[in-house]
Amino acid sequence: MRWLDRLIGLLEEELALLEEMRGLLAEERDAIVSSDYSRLLSIAKRKETLGVRHKLVEEARLSCLKKAGKEGYTVSQLMEELAPSDRARLEKLSERLKEAAENLIWENKRNALLLNKAIELNRDLMRIFSSCYSLSYGPNGNLCSDYSGGKLRLRG
Repeated sequence: MRWLDRLIGLLEEELALLEEMRGLLAEERDAIVSSDYSRLLSIAKRKETLGVRHKLVEEARLSCLKKAGKEGYTVSQLMEELAPSDRARLEKLSERLKEAAENLIWENKRNALLLNKAIELNRDLMRIFSSCYSLSYGPNGNLCSDYSGGKLRLRG
């Protein structure tokens, strides 16, 4: 079954991409915690590239299924039609893919929570400082402030 070997190869490639994405999410978490925004930008670009690669693998997988006359089949449906030895190969890979996807979802949610907390913290800090000091930006983008004898004056 040549199409099955091709399908398994594509699923293994997809698994490798998911594992690579998990590594990027770990890097992203470290960059969030250390407030390394330039690194976050670099990681975002790499994640985008990885997403494009994943889409290409997915399109190749769908094409493989279509050529085999199995268009629209799920892995469970495919396994019903396969010999036991082929079924076992596909089942193990399917379980690994499912686990990798679940891990990615969890890691991504954790990073989103960290980012939201960082944004909240920044908003709170800006609110606190803007209420204490009469700082603002002028029309040319320069920081303007209310100085008294070279010192910032507190409001109120």
